[in-house]
Amino acid sequence: AQSGTAQTTVLAPLKTQWDNTRTLVEGIVAQVPEDLYDFRPTPEVRSFREQFTHLIDENFRFMAQAAGETPPMEKSAIEQLKGRDEILQALKDSYDYGVKVWMSMTDQTAMEMIPGRGGQQQLRWAPILAQISDNMNHYGNLVVYVRLNGMVPARTAGQPQRQQPPPQTQR
Repeated sequence: AQSGTAQTTVLAPLKTQWDNTRTLVEGIVAQVPEDLYDFRPTPEVRSFREQFTHLIDENFRFMAQAAGETPPMEKSAIEQLKGRDEILQALKDSYDYGVKVWMSMTDQTAMEMIPGRGGQQQLRWAPILAQISDNMNHYGNLVVYVRLNGMVPARTAGQPQRQQPPPQTQR
C-alpha cells in the first residue's frame, strides 16, 4: 500500500464516502443565508448556526481521534463562531484537517487499535466511519431545515427533475 494516498483496498471506499459526505455538507451549509442562522424548527432543537458549529467540532474531534492528536480547534472557539464567512471557513478547515489525517493513513495504520470514546479499544479508522454517520445524520436535519425555509437542498437542486409516474387509475 502506498503511504499518504488513502487509496488502498481497505480505505478507498471509506475515503470515497467521506469525500461524498463532505460535498453534501459543504453544499447545504453554503446555501443557507446568514439571516437564517438563528432559525430552529422548534425551541428544543439546534438552530442552523448550532448545527453548523456542531458539525465543525465533530469533524475536528473524530479526525483528531483517528490521528491520535488533540483537535486543532477548541470547542469553545468553535462555539464563538457567528458570521457566515467564519463558519464556512471553519467548516472548510475542519474538512481540510480531515484530508491531512487521510493522507497520513495506510492500510496498516488504519488497522491499529486506539482508545475510543469511553476508553474502549477500536480500530483507527472507526472514528472516521462515525464521522461519516454523524455528518449524514446532521445533513438529514439540515435538509428539513432548508425545506422548511422554502429552499431546495443544493444536491437536489442540481439534479435533473424526475418525471413523476402517471397517477394510477382504478379499474
